Amino acid sequence: MPALIGVYVMGNGAVSKLLVASQVVLSLQLPFALYPLIRMTSDRALMGPFANATPMKLIACLLFVLISTANVLLVVQTVAEWIA
Repeated sequence: MPALIGVYVMGNGAVSKLLVASQVVLSLQLPFALYPLIRMTSDRALMGPFANATPMKLIACLLFVLISTANVLLVVQTVAEWIA
């Protein structure tokens, strides 16, 4: 229903803009899922012998930073396009 309302209000030409906006919102939520996942899977008290080793934790943290940076750039680019 929200998509139908958005198309009705903004017109057929806005479908791609609505799709991009929905993807921006979804991508912003990804770091909030990744951070607790990395923390929990790296905790020896919680995971025991299945906890992430240091190299895996480092790679996961680097990917978290990369994804978060890409999200910030995506938001800046999207907002700049909406303003222009």
